Amino acid sequence: MSSVHTTAYQRLVAAAAGLKVPDAVHRVATAPPQDPRPGQIWRAVWEDTIQLLLITTAGDQDSARAVPASLERYADADTLLLPAPATTLEQPLALWLGLEATLPWCVLDRQVSELTSRPDTLTSRMLADTVTGARWGSSTVLSAAASEYRAALTDHLEVLASAQWAPQGSGGLSELLRDHGITVQQLAAELKLPPPLALDVWRGQQPLNAEQAATLAALHGQPAARFLDANPALPPAVVHELNRPLRRSQVKKLAAQYDETEHAARLRAAYGVYTLAARDDNRTQLNWTARTDRYFELLLDE
Repeated sequence: MSSVHTTAYQRLVAAAAGLKVPDAVHRVATAPPQDPRPGQIWRAVWEDTIQLLLITTAGDQDSARAVPASLERYADADTLLLPAPATTLEQPLALWLGLEATLPWCVLDRQVSELTSRPDTLTSRMLADTVTGARWGSSTVLSAAASEYRAALTDHLEVLASAQWAPQGSGGLSELLRDHGITVQQLAAELKLPPPLALDVWRGQQPLNAEQAATLAALHGQPAARFLDANPALPPAVVHELNRPLRRSQVKKLAAQYDETEHAARLRAAYGVYTLAARDDNRTQLNWTARTDRYFELLLDE
């Protein structure tokens, strides 16, 4: 670990040991998760990358514009330094506005804070003009430590911006089942499916979930991933539900329950919600939010 990161970690530990969690921070951190909004400060987590972010634009397509935030004193000319009263963290905060990026919702783990006062538009100029006590970082040449820290932030943003989990689905499930000589009757018997649902799966019109793929894999000597990869593509509404930050804690509980990675658990949930909906009598007007709620209620006893 570099001296920059070692020092940062030591300062964070020392600060945490001597701080009382502000009431506003506790209120935000324990509130029910919600979709991101401008002015909120979130912890983003993807694989081994963890980063504080200020949401600047809610965006669409399950994405948001955000800038990395830090408790460090490092700054460049495009960094806006906020005083402690500017956020509910009640700590000075550096906003690296020059590194603003579009990030997918799926990396957002937990809202931890928010600006105490927010302009209608969260541009760098509006923030600098409306946040009392805000000032810009130095325009002089960065020190080696500050340059290293900025480079680390840049790497974090690249990892977060490229995060994705939803498979496209080849749609070749029907062909794969036929190649292995699996009939509708066998499918119904091996997976304990009602004949109409087994026929839909055999035709490639409904996906296999994780347990069903594992069952077929064991019986036919194939990797479970091969069956899952051949599934039809997930409906955008299902992907949207599993992208939402409010689902993150449920996905984590599911991962712990099955002793698997968060990525595998999200896939498990997505295909589980999809196949659960296939049992609905009314498939033309599915409420995917309700179906997702129901899936996690069944799996997690919520």
